[in-house]
Amino acid sequence: QLAVSHKKLLGYADGALVPYARSTSMIKEQRAEHQRLRPEDAEAGVVASWEQLREHLQRLFDEAAATGQRTVALSNVKFLFQSRFGLELNETALGCAKLSELLQDPRLADICEVRLEAVGHVLQRVKARNRISLVEGLRLEEGPTAERDPRRSRPQPLCME
Repeated sequence: QLAVSHKKLLGYADGALVPYARSTSMIKEQRAEHQRLRPEDAEAGVVASWEQLREHLQRLFDEAAATGQRTVALSNVKFLFQSRFGLELNETALGCAKLSELLQDPRLADICEVRLEAVGHVLQRVKARNRISLVEGLRLEEGPTAERDPRRSRPQPLCME
């Protein structure tokens, strides 16, 4: 198992153990690097873009929340994209060899995270983080507002004596 999953010395092709260079995993990784679909995947339908992936993940979380669920099973994500949005979610077309890698991509870090729970891997919406606006912090007001609210006054120079 170590030679297959971590060391990438061996892999599988047509159910047989083969050198990694001839494995299905190697082919999929190469296709992902070049964002190329397999011919049978290309015929399957419209493939989701990054923008659509982000938008529809939000919608899936909204639908789940409306039914009292806080997660979406990873094993259902592709089916849900096809059935709800008429889109093929193809990780290879988006540059990843595995669906779990795609959903852990930094471009989705503000939307979801993959977690392992008792039922298996799930997607969970990322809670909104408090965002600090540097523009708001730099906006200095003069006049009566600044006198009433010390946070709005000009900072005093720091004395290091």
